[in-house]
Amino acid sequence: MYIFWAILGIVFLCLDFLKTSILKLTLASTFLFCSIIAYKFPENNIYQFYSLLSFGMLFYTLIKMTYKKEKQDKIKEKKMDDFIGKTATVKKDIGKTLSIDGLGFVEYNNSLWSAKSVDDKEIKAGTCVQIVSKENKILNVKVASNAKK
Repeated sequence: MYIFWAILGIVFLCLDFLKTSILKLTLASTFLFCSIIAYKFPENNIYQFYSLLSFGMLFYTLIKMTYKKEKQDKIKEKKMDDFIGKTATVKKDIGKTLSIDGLGFVEYNNSLWSAKSVDDKEIKAGTCVQIVSKENKILNVKVASNAKK
């Protein structure tokens, strides 16, 4: 019986490689783990049945949580790209980029972001800056001239 579960797991895993979905990945992992249970307990169909149910629920929950987190991260990343070119206000002085305390803080849409100067200039608190780009969670800014608000 373990061969049956293993074959089903491999088939769904191959199908998942073609187009990823939560259902196919859940079934593949569930069937592969059920094949291990069937190998260890070949005569006990009750263990296989309960392992099918419990592994199915467990893997579905874990995979769903992973997909949800990835989706939230992508949305957050897109939102960060939306404000490039906009203006922000410096709240903590931004030092020269190569100095130890080169990072400062800017306020954009009522939230604070770490920031550094792209042109290696010191920028004082209260100055209006333009967001040029980002590196992870750090915004690269320059003194604003004709920035969009």
